[in-house]
Amino acid sequence: MRISYKYLGRYKEIAGVLIKYGFGFIVDRLNKDSMTAKVVGHGPSIKSKSMTTAQRLKCALEELGPTYIKIGQILSTRKDIFDDEIIGELSKLRDNVEMFDNDVAMAILDEELGFPRDQVFSYISQDPIAAASIGQVYEAKLLDGRKVVIKIQRPGIESTIKADISILKNIASSLNSIKKDFNLDVEELIKEMEIQLLRELDYKFESVNGVKLGKIFKNSSEVFIPEIFSDYTSKKILVMEKIEGVCLSELDQHYLDDQEKKRIVDISVRSFFRQAMTCGFFHADPHPGNMYILDDGRLAYIDFGMIGLIDDKTLGYLNQLIIASTNKNIDKIIRVLTDMDAMSVDINTEGLRRDLLYLIHYYYDIPFDRLRITDILDEVFRFMRNHKIKLPSQLIILGKTVITLEGTSRGLYNDFSVESIANSYLKYYREEKVDIKRNLLRLKSNVDEYYYEWITVPGQIKTILSILEKNNMKLELGELKSPSLDNSIKKFTTQMSMSIMLAACIVGSSLILASSNIQNSIMIKYVSIIGFMISFVIGITLVFLIFRNNYHNKK
Repeated sequence: MRISYKYLGRYKEIAGVLIKYGFGFIVDRLNKDSMTAKVVGHGPSIKSKSMTTAQRLKCALEELGPTYIKIGQILSTRKDIFDDEIIGELSKLRDNVEMFDNDVAMAILDEELGFPRDQVFSYISQDPIAAASIGQVYEAKLLDGRKVVIKIQRPGIESTIKADISILKNIASSLNSIKKDFNLDVEELIKEMEIQLLRELDYKFESVNGVKLGKIFKNSSEVFIPEIFSDYTSKKILVMEKIEGVCLSELDQHYLDDQEKKRIVDISVRSFFRQAMTCGFFHADPHPGNMYILDDGRLAYIDFGMIGLIDDKTLGYLNQLIIASTNKNIDKIIRVLTDMDAMSVDINTEGLRRDLLYLIHYYYDIPFDRLRITDILDEVFRFMRNHKIKLPSQLIILGKTVITLEGTSRGLYNDFSVESIANSYLKYYREEKVDIKRNLLRLKSNVDEYYYEWITVPGQIKTILSILEKNNMKLELGELKSPSLDNSIKKFTTQMSMSIMLAACIVGSSLILASSNIQNSIMIKYVSIIGFMISFVIGITLVFLIFRNNYHNKK
């Protein structure tokens, strides 16, 4: 391992903190592999000796700064790695973060606005109301009286995070040597953290996410998304409407009966599946600190830095996997994983089938009231690691979000059941299946894809021939040339062309029929009917040709 001299000071700082809190064995391993510098410490501090392992880990991450606080936040959802004591301490990293100087914050605000802040705000709180690993938040009022909050990024945070990421990349191989101790793939975690942290360093990215979520729940009677003031938002500041309500993390201080708690949980579950399955865009960090209950009973979301995306194709794979698992169809699961290109070429198929069968049968007959999504997904993640299965990152983020959502729901309502999640999934799955507009668009997309693949075949053949020519390779086709081969190619191209025409006619006619203008013109209606008639004729002809070819092939 080689540490860049550019970040040598930060590396020594990290090593010093680890030694201070009793994690010197990690530094020893890094020193053993290091080709540049050895760090010598004085051992754990007197204060840390009286702490538990969980407290020392939490304090070390907190002292190391934003990059490591974010790592702690990720680990706080991993109950398959740490016990409840460590999880409890890591969860405190969400709120207990040291605040930076107010004068510095106001200077950043003025610089980012480009003009004095009193031209926008009539009031700004003297002290921040919250501090996070990337920035801190102030209450304020616009000149028109509207209440807002201002999120201001920490000074120098970008250079610190980039330095930490660079260091972690360099020492990843050494840190992976402790994988057996913590069951943690450090390299994958670093890649994930790099992408997420670089996005969170730009508040404009968060503002776009907030605006998009606002459009999803624009007319909702159950969910509220605060307004984002994009005109006053930049890379380092974010101005957002202030939420007037009770944070879910503070609900234990307010009396709520079980019926009200269940209502809140049901709204959070329904809103999540609406985001994920209908819009393919979802809030990926639904922990209690990011959710509020308004006076009118609506659920409000804040902090849009962590967002998940899932496209229709990946969602289709997920639906197939869930249905195949429900039906105990092991072969179907393996086919879907193969289609997703998720399995390595050297995978032990028999071992995979055996473990899949065990996994499905273990959870299949457990009643809903005893099931925990967290346990199931943790087992699925372990199964993936054991068999080197790599699912799309979209599904990994989706899985982690479901784990966080379940933890939030159970923390609020003790009798929370997986049945609520299952029912919401089935509801949106059925709606997605019968949504005519989405199905027509999906069919159109498939036709476009098939058409593109078809027209690119000649170019691909030309490329192959060009490669063969450049490498002076000769391909003797004399023996292959025959009337039967020519006829087969002609039949194939004819059927393919007719299939594309059939699909195009069906899609075109369906889109015309679904048009709002069809009521205004009888000619448009006739055109769509003629399109369906042509599709019928082409379809009958295509079926006839296929049966005739099969009949001749059997002779």
